[in-house]
Amino acid sequence: MKKKVAVVCGGYSGESVVSMRSAQMIMNNIDRSHYDPYKIVITEAEWYAETEQGNTPINKNNFSIPTASGEITFDGVFMIIHGTPGENGILQGYFELLGIPTTTGDTLNMALTFNKKMTTRLLGTYGYNVAKSITIKRTDSYSIQGIISRVGLPCFVKPNCGGSSIGTSRVNALEDLHKAIDTALKEDNQIIIEEFIEGTEVTCGVIKWKGKITALPITEIVSQKEFFDFEAKYQGQSEEITPARIDQEIYKRVQQISEEIYLSLDCRGMIRVDYIIRNRDIFIIEVNTTPGFSEASIIPQQAGVQGISKTELISTVISSCF
Repeated sequence: MKKKVAVVCGGYSGESVVSMRSAQMIMNNIDRSHYDPYKIVITEAEWYAETEQGNTPINKNNFSIPTASGEITFDGVFMIIHGTPGENGILQGYFELLGIPTTTGDTLNMALTFNKKMTTRLLGTYGYNVAKSITIKRTDSYSIQGIISRVGLPCFVKPNCGGSSIGTSRVNALEDLHKAIDTALKEDNQIIIEEFIEGTEVTCGVIKWKGKITALPITEIVSQKEFFDFEAKYQGQSEEITPARIDQEIYKRVQQISEEIYLSLDCRGMIRVDYIIRNRDIFIIEVNTTPGFSEASIIPQQAGVQGISKTELISTVISSCF
């Protein structure tokens, strides 16, 4: 019997447009001989399923779709919300209470990895290289000179809990730091300011392929912008080269670290880890536990180079969690 899978997308952040593209990729490529998918959109205003009869409200008591012939319930959830409430543990807690498995880590894993400060701090204790950083809450007072003495210039200012580089700025001059902080605080109550590490930007996806944690081919990011921002990621203003043009020893080490992170942070489904390589030093920048998954996204590109089709990729993400 085919499993009913809710492809949950949307969300409450500016990343919702990316989420909708990711969901459509899944709906277009999922193996319908094994899975019966339903696209479920979650917004702050409503939760609904896209059905032949139109948008049908979800029963939040048990996450079902009411129909004339009875309720449609789900065997599992393909979680593809980027940002809150699908990438930070909120919906994971809801589904855990209902006993419905999802294609992401559990509540703790997702809450931890969505918080850039806590993730890099933890990975630093494991001995990995991470950028020097400082965090500021909306209610904190701060010293521009104090920040620069810690991280230097240039530096990056980011929402601490956020993705797709929304609200992120590269700051090259002292007088631009206030504006960058204000921009980031519009997206989150806490921000992180990181040192700029000059080097080669790469990213590595990890999946559980045939029961084994497996790093995918590495992608090198060459942005036409100052950094890999929203426009570079989603509006074609970057070159994404897979496999990355880096030393083979470094290449293998990046894949090894990516697999170690998947295991040590208790991840599930698919993740993507972003790095900067400076000389021969590998710096972890971010861990993305609900990475972009549109037709043009990096993980499907990496899987394609590995010889894994989009349909196979979707199936392995589902089967590794259910």
